[in-house]
Amino acid sequence: MPAAIVCSDLSFSWPDGTSVLSGLDLSIGPGRTGLIGANGSGKSTLLRLIAGELHPTAGTVRARGDVGYLPQAITLGVRSTVSDLLGITSARRALHAIEAGDASENAFAAVGDDWDVEERARAWLDRLGLAAGLDDQVQQLSGGETILVALAALFLRRPDVMLLDEPTNNLDLDARQRL
Repeated sequence: MPAAIVCSDLSFSWPDGTSVLSGLDLSIGPGRTGLIGANGSGKSTLLRLIAGELHPTAGTVRARGDVGYLPQAITLGVRSTVSDLLGITSARRALHAIEAGDASENAFAAVGDDWDVEERARAWLDRLGLAAGLDDQVQQLSGGETILVALAALFLRRPDVMLLDEPTNNLDLDARQRL
């Protein structure tokens, strides 16, 4: 079976010249893989390189298919809603507009094939043990609940490769078991 992620001669340095990775060759197959290392050893940087958030100083990163990335910390605007974090706000607005009689091409394009987006979102939130409503403000959630909503967003996107950067940091024991 072909590798899901391949890094060839991968190097990365911060703008101040601090080297994080040098000449890394890595091949990760499909399935679950854990990345273990000391704090500050470059694990999060490697995940950000694979996710495309950072660009290598040298070498290449290839991922088979769409990559979804859940960072350790999530920074959001104070007015962000659960729907915003899930990435479904525009589809929901368009869906509600269509239900109210808007037959514009833009509304249908915004919905795409996501006619059941609210039901799928609610199902993922329920599966992860979250009672939050789609229009609830994210600032009302705990750190662990915010991480679970972001995880639900990944499940809704259905990426081919999912990168989770220490997803259990802010979760209680029950949430860790569900994860």
